[in-house]
Amino acid sequence: MEKSHVALLTGGKNSEREVALRSAENVRKALEENFTVEVFDLPRDLDRFLASRSGFDIAVPVFHGRWGEDGVIQGLLEVLGVPYIFSNVEAHAVGMNKVMCKELARSRGLKTAEWKVLECGDSMEWTHPVVAKPVDEGSSVGVSLIRDAKSFAQIFPATRRLLVEDLIEGQEFTVAVVEHEGGAVALPVIEIRSKKEFFDFESKYDPALCDELCPAPIHDGLAKRLKDVALTAHKMIGARHLSRTDMIVDHDGTIWFLEINTIPGLTSASLTPKAIAAAGLRLEDLLKAWVDEVMKKTA
Repeated sequence: MEKSHVALLTGGKNSEREVALRSAENVRKALEENFTVEVFDLPRDLDRFLASRSGFDIAVPVFHGRWGEDGVIQGLLEVLGVPYIFSNVEAHAVGMNKVMCKELARSRGLKTAEWKVLECGDSMEWTHPVVAKPVDEGSSVGVSLIRDAKSFAQIFPATRRLLVEDLIEGQEFTVAVVEHEGGAVALPVIEIRSKKEFFDFESKYDPALCDELCPAPIHDGLAKRLKDVALTAHKMIGARHLSRTDMIVDHDGTIWFLEINTIPGLTSASLTPKAIAAAGLRLEDLLKAWVDEVMKKTA
């Protein structure tokens, strides 16, 4: 029986491009166990993909951050009539927009730090440390700890809109959710122990700067609560197949929702593949199930 043909779309044109390429390489290896795969580095290979798209059964988009994880690529695929795995346009767009996502999380009863959005030219006075991040970036890109006006002025010129939220101190955890055998399943909790003041983009991709404990050495009750938050976040934005939710547990044991990633890192060293392995699952099998499911629905 001839293998199905998969177009693996990756690349992008933002600061997370290199990580996306590494994630796609790991995904390519996993897909090739069951499918014929061709990789397209977008936007460079866009014309080639458009010319050959009729020869593919399905697309697998592996991007991080703006242009690929915000629903843009998925919108193109919808227009072209090309089926794809992972979340749809709406879920990606909501997941990428930190303000919209925080508002939705709060409406679902999840705790999230107080925040405000600043535009260029706005000023702000500090009574306590805050975390500042671009409204529409992923993978901890541009995240900064702000203690005074001087440090704020250093980051604002590089950012279009800035989300500024109260600093929540405590233990940082992340929980991936996968759709497996007909339902959403929360994978083992991962604890992140950053060796810097907080877990930023540099820490996320430099093993020397953080320890990632999977499964996290926590009691079952806390693990269940963290998994419940991740499942709530996955469902509230309408995520499909895969997501990963970041959280902090403060010194009183309160769980604070930080953000959800609709295409979390999938490099060989990323958090989600570690959680998949810890659950006794295989990325190869999950990808096959997701591809088969979408192809069956669109046949």
